[in-house]
Amino acid sequence: MVNPVPASEQIGTVDLASWTVVPGQSNPEKDDHGAWAVTAGDVEQYDLYFEIADAAHPRQVAEFVVEAVQAHATRLRLGAAFADVERERERLRARPPGADLYEGDRARVVVMMAELGRLAAEAYEPAPAAESAAQRERVYDGVTRLAALAVGWLEAVHARYGIDDG
Repeated sequence: MVNPVPASEQIGTVDLASWTVVPGQSNPEKDDHGAWAVTAGDVEQYDLYFEIADAAHPRQVAEFVVEAVQAHATRLRLGAAFADVERERERLRARPPGADLYEGDRARVVVMMAELGRLAAEAYEPAPAAESAAQRERVYDGVTRLAALAVGWLEAVHARYGIDDG
């Protein structure tokens, strides 16, 4: 599993997706032209807090910063997820000859959906603390495998029916 957000892209342990905009401490009235802050982490005790006060539109500037950071984090996470799916897809393609990865017949699709349901049930069932990391990895690996199979199925549809972007 690829680390989606490299340590060099983080500020301490603050999750880039947790960034938000709040009125600055000097702006309890929530005036759009008063100070606005970019925050991250726990609301009770922010891990990151900086105010934008010296701008024509402080709230819009703060929202722009947060949207840019969150878009960047999304790109990093999607890139990592797609890299994992591609690695699994290549692993599955290396199966013994005759194993048709691209056949999406009804039985295989039903099995895939059942597996997805099983993984979803496991993901939302809290595991004991000692087992939570193993559970997360097991669910992630299973979802990655299913995503690789789904991508293979989409490739087959494109190959068989000539579906294109237009």
